[in-house]
Amino acid sequence: MIDHPEITLCEPAPFLYHENGQIAVTDSSQVWSVIVTCEAIRAIANPPEMSLRRLTLNANFLTGLAASAISRGEDIGGKVFIRESDVLSATVSHRQVMQGSQRRPGL
Repeated sequence: MIDHPEITLCEPAPFLYHENGQIAVTDSSQVWSVIVTCEAIRAIANPPEMSLRRLTLNANFLTGLAASAISRGEDIGGKVFIRESDVLSATVSHRQVMQGSQRRPGL
């Protein structure tokens, strides 16, 4: 089993650039720039909204998505792209886990 270092949010602070958001993540030896498409930011929660506030409030969630992409080798030249489909897949998976944990045994 390979031990992957923890990926965490780092400087610079989340920001918007043109139509996308960006955050930075690190494993203490390398820093990745995470580009979050405007569609991905809108898909995080309802109502759909593209804002720095939404990007910042969900930076930890996006860091988790970036860490998963990095562990799958999907980073390109120090950049990771988070798209709407990544957000939607993660939120569907999270809902399924939560619904499964709310079921009572034997029903």
